[in-house]
Amino acid sequence: MSEEPEREVEEMQERADKLEDEIDEVRKDWERKKADPSVPGAAGDPEKAEKGPQPETNYPSKGDD
Repeated sequence: MSEEPEREVEEMQERADKLEDEIDEVRKDWERKKADPSVPGAAGDPEKAEKGPQPETNYPSKGDD
């Protein structure tokens, strides 16, 4: 009976460790993208990232018939 909580704690620790690893990988990927000038917007240049029509232009307004 006392094994159940211990097993749950171990599973929670494993999940936490896995999540920490995933966060580290995402952080490293983001840093690589920020350093890569070919990735639009990652280096803090939103003008470069905005390509194509804005989302508002995809839907006609209700008053247009």
